[in-house]
Amino acid sequence: MEVYWDVLVLENFVINFLILLVTAKLSRLRVSTLRLLAGAIIGALYVGFIIIQPDLKVYYTAIAKILLSMFIVAVTFSPRKVLQFIRTLAIFYISTFIFAGAAFAFLFFSHQGGFVRNGIVCVFGQSQWSMLVFSLITVGIIVKIFLEVIQSRLTKENLLVPVKISFDNRAIDLSALIDTGNSLRDPLTNIPVMVVEFKALKELLPQEIKSIFDCAQEEDLNYVTTIISKSKWFSRFRLIPFCSLGKENGMLIGFKPDFIEIGGEDDKRGIKNVIVGIYNRSLSRNEKYKALLGPELVA
Repeated sequence: MEVYWDVLVLENFVINFLILLVTAKLSRLRVSTLRLLAGAIIGALYVGFIIIQPDLKVYYTAIAKILLSMFIVAVTFSPRKVLQFIRTLAIFYISTFIFAGAAFAFLFFSHQGGFVRNGIVCVFGQSQWSMLVFSLITVGIIVKIFLEVIQSRLTKENLLVPVKISFDNRAIDLSALIDTGNSLRDPLTNIPVMVVEFKALKELLPQEIKSIFDCAQEEDLNYVTTIISKSKWFSRFRLIPFCSLGKENGMLIGFKPDFIEIGGEDDKRGIKNVIVGIYNRSLSRNEKYKALLGPELVA
């Protein structure tokens, strides 16, 4: 039997990438494709190294593999706190077990040969990529069902998250509702839009922008464009069309904040690529939240 090391490295690179991608989805962490690739490359290099140096038994030990997985998680997700790191590492192992189960299921039902040894996944014959596709579909179904079950058990209280909005070196804190129906995007940059009540934002906004809402002139497009064009913050403001919030063909005034932070102290993370849309009405009857967040901002 001939085993080609470059094929094994490529197979394990793809599997590592998919495992890290599933980990990111399950942990709801935003991570760049570059970091996912870096983590997958580290795992693939480990496979290549132990193929080239099979006599170094220390790299086959459980401790070595745990340290490797910790390094991969640290490089890929860069968790800031110990609890977040442990949580992400646990989800990484769960994702790994899901993929391993899907791979063994493929081998069992397809009657193909293969093995997993010392951290290396190998499938004999012409079925390597079929195994990957089968595993990906299986994992996708499992993850989708898992997320739907979790989401179905959430109440509105669970969907409330603290948010900090910073603009012009000032900041406000408020509570936001994760709204699965909020898919607003800035038409120019395709950046997601969070919707926030004007009253909650009032202390952040320049006086000329506040005057638009104080006079309830936000629907007068000519007036709005005239005011915004004269503002020193002209480049930070946007006009965002929407068809929700009880109005069709509406227009929101939005602005690009310095950044926003989502989450509590244990899982707080900053986001810069977001637009804040200003809504001149109440979003909640009981005043429990002042903003609406799209699910992708917390994914």
